[in-house]
Amino acid sequence: MQFVIDHSYLIPLLPLLGALVAGLFGAKYLKGASHLPIWAGVGASAVMAIVLLLGMIGQLHGGSPLEHVVDHVSLVDPHFAHISHWFDWIVAGDDNGAKFSASAGAFLDPLTAVMLSVVCGIGFFITVFAAGYMKGETGYFRFFAYLGLFIFAMTCLVMGDNLIMLYLGWEGVGLCSYLLIGYYYDKPAAREAAKKAFIVNRIGDFGFAIGIFLIFYAFGTVSYFGNGVGTHSGFIEMATNAAQYVQPDRQWALAWIPFCLMLGAFGKSAQFPLYVWLPDAMEGPTPVSALIHAATMVTAGVYMIARLGTLFVGHPAAMITIAVIGSFTALFAATIALKQNDLKKVFAYSTVSQLGYMFVAVAVLSPVAAVFHLVTHAFFKALLFLSSGVVMHATGGELDLTKMSGLKRVLPKTNILMLIGCLALAGFPLLAGFWSKDEIVSAASTKSLVLWAVLLLTSLLTAYYTFRLYFRVFQGPLVMPSAHAGHHDSEQAASEQHSHEHNHEPAVMILPLVVLAIGALFAGVINLPFKAGIPADALGEFLSKSPSFALSLQHAASVYGAENVATAGFGVAGKEEATFNVMPLVIGGAVALLGIGIAYALHLGNRKKGDELAVQLAGPSRAIENKYWVDEIYNALIVAPLRFGGTVLSWLDRFVVDGVVFVVGFFPQLTGYTMKRTVQRGFLQGYALSMLLCTAVILIWVFA
Repeated sequence: MQFVIDHSYLIPLLPLLGALVAGLFGAKYLKGASHLPIWAGVGASAVMAIVLLLGMIGQLHGGSPLEHVVDHVSLVDPHFAHISHWFDWIVAGDDNGAKFSASAGAFLDPLTAVMLSVVCGIGFFITVFAAGYMKGETGYFRFFAYLGLFIFAMTCLVMGDNLIMLYLGWEGVGLCSYLLIGYYYDKPAAREAAKKAFIVNRIGDFGFAIGIFLIFYAFGTVSYFGNGVGTHSGFIEMATNAAQYVQPDRQWALAWIPFCLMLGAFGKSAQFPLYVWLPDAMEGPTPVSALIHAATMVTAGVYMIARLGTLFVGHPAAMITIAVIGSFTALFAATIALKQNDLKKVFAYSTVSQLGYMFVAVAVLSPVAAVFHLVTHAFFKALLFLSSGVVMHATGGELDLTKMSGLKRVLPKTNILMLIGCLALAGFPLLAGFWSKDEIVSAASTKSLVLWAVLLLTSLLTAYYTFRLYFRVFQGPLVMPSAHAGHHDSEQAASEQHSHEHNHEPAVMILPLVVLAIGALFAGVINLPFKAGIPADALGEFLSKSPSFALSLQHAASVYGAENVATAGFGVAGKEEATFNVMPLVIGGAVALLGIGIAYALHLGNRKKGDELAVQLAGPSRAIENKYWVDEIYNALIVAPLRFGGTVLSWLDRFVVDGVVFVVGFFPQLTGYTMKRTVQRGFLQGYALSMLLCTAVILIWVFA
């Protein structure tokens, strides 16, 4: 582990070098092997991240650190907080005035280790899958160069020891998402989706930038922990006692900082109303969808709030806002997913919904549950998107689930893998999503019955729309898109068709899915709420060693009262005194089974009944199919007026501004033209005569 800490710069550097090699030498030399430098760079970073994670886990001590965290935060174990300085990046001003300093460096703690393992580990498997999926594509080298650049930016985001490093990665993944979503730049829909993602994120990023300015204005630094944990030279520690560290005339900034930061989080993590870019991002290649949705970009907002928790927990209004927006987004996106027929868009809206769960978790003072769901979601959502990619690979790019059925006969391996992912997303008992999602629902129930009811209803809808897709695509009679096989009603026809097709499930695509499926099955054990041969709440105990979590707990206890803060949400509850409540798990499991049962009845047992029900509920069905006309509302209220305003300004520029410039310049031009035609003709005798005449006029004027 010490090697990783001493050479932490290699984690972002290696994917960057891979991107440079693929981008500079891929077109001419590497060609179809352009994935190799990305595999090497991202794979090496993944190994270093896992070594860091395992090394920190090995340093865990037994017992509950509750009393130390609440009363003596400075006693956070230094083995779990490392600042690695790479070089001085930006230094402005001097010690006598307002000095701004932002180094290039890493802050390595349990939260960083978990995030790096998710980003690099799952990112690596996505790059492996992409080699098979993108084989033969024009611009193959360009695609992998973008992937390497994406991982580089995301590692900077989660590793940086200050807000400027975080913002570098934040904007970097925004740029790479634009490049990857618009990879098929000759396709108008892809170009529009890329621009939409970039522009919508600019709205959130503007708020985030203002938040960074206000943090420096208030605290005089953008460093998380300055010279180290316990020195109170970083704003995360200063925020726990802002009255001492923030000048009285700058206290007003503290009320606005969390709202500016959450605007950035809502944009990057696709929360209402800034979610509209994420479903359209499906226009990019499927590996891009998996990378953006599962392992990297959209989790950045959740990570940022968890990292900067001390800026949020002291502001009840900010926490209520996050809870309301998160719960509304979760339910809103889940209802839209009910009637989507595009495989990838179903999972896209599912991602928006699941991110809402994570925001609710941090809002109800349970950041461990948020990170837990972030980890499990990364496994099963990557599995679902990449499984959709296998379906597209087999059907010539078809995504409409109404045009296919019974694909388990053609894609038997993918059928099993997709089923595992769907069960995990639906919260089927004992799978990864069951543990993490229900932990959030349980935490919400302690704060608000309304939140609990909304999240429970969302869980029901999630199970339903997930298995609506699975039953429609993989079960029932075999129907292949017309470009391939037409309609087959028998097992024999399916077998004959498959025997004449090329291999739709190549190992390079299936093996990464197997690894992700194992995670979807068993990732929940990392934070089991009861002892089962492993430490209870292992992830929570690990994350409790993060200074960000410990300080957030201390600040929350001082604001709300220690008796009103469920310290288990920060991973530091006294486990020997904790009682295991099985009822939330029973309710969550029952809701998941109910949703799956309804989907079975309407989309496999009696599909005709399901179609009839949609006709009977024509009004709500039409509203959901049109996604509540949110894009149209945006267009009418924002896009169209801005375009009209742009047209007016363009007209003013062309005919008013340019007209005034023309009039002002016309008279000098006319004078010059007249002089050119009458005086400056190039005849010397004419020049001499003009000089004599002018001299005569002057003499007469003077002496007359």
